[in-house]
Amino acid sequence: MKVNQLKLLYLIPGDGMPEDEIKRREKVTNSLARQGTKVIVEEVGEGPLSIESEIEAYMSIGPLLEWLFARRKDNKFDAIIIGCAGDPGLGAARELMDIPVIGPAESAYHMACMVADRFSVISPMQAGCVDAADDLIARTREMGLNSRLASVEFVEMPIVDMWSDDPTTVIEQAKTAIDKAKKNGAGAVVLGCMSMAFRTANTKWDVGIPVINPLSAAIKVAESFVDMGIMQSRVTYPAADFDKLVGTVFKE
Repeated sequence: MKVNQLKLLYLIPGDGMPEDEIKRREKVTNSLARQGTKVIVEEVGEGPLSIESEIEAYMSIGPLLEWLFARRKDNKFDAIIIGCAGDPGLGAARELMDIPVIGPAESAYHMACMVADRFSVISPMQAGCVDAADDLIARTREMGLNSRLASVEFVEMPIVDMWSDDPTTVIEQAKTAIDKAKKNGAGAVVLGCMSMAFRTANTKWDVGIPVINPLSAAIKVAESFVDMGIMQSRVTYPAADFDKLVGTVFKE
């Protein structure tokens, strides 16, 4: 049986990720994709080093959209994954592009709801502040999933410290957070950070409940959308008015 050839872009918002980490991530994404799918990992090249706060999320969106706008006619990819578990700029990117644009958080949250009544999100603690849960609660509310969110739990480890070869510390902290999530009524958990997702991509959790990796979820949703020939609705995400945008917001 002939396997359809798919080409996906995993686009990392921001700038400053070491080149060896980008190459490692490309290797990991391709190991998770099915046979016949090729994943290219690229960084926007402008914006914050990592996204661990609301301001970093917002500051990443403009450069991300400019990058997509400049390449919207290339026709190099079948779908795009926004490479951050906060899905920054997802709605706007869908207005810009005529191919599926996938958010890892959105994909993983909906998958969690398919295997459990309630789920928790395991997130890095933003600037040492538990109030960071508010961002995740707001995101689930936007998706209409707020009633399905059992809790937000944290690992006390900065994102850039997850760019190492040893996943031991990440896994140990995540397992502690998962235990707390189970006590709070979660039937599944979602890893709420892509650095955590990459570092633990091949982990066999054995924690008694499903652990949804947003990287795997996004890749599989992207493949499925392309297979089914569907993309974002132009009712919900109307095509951008390029005549208006060119010369004001973007340069052709």
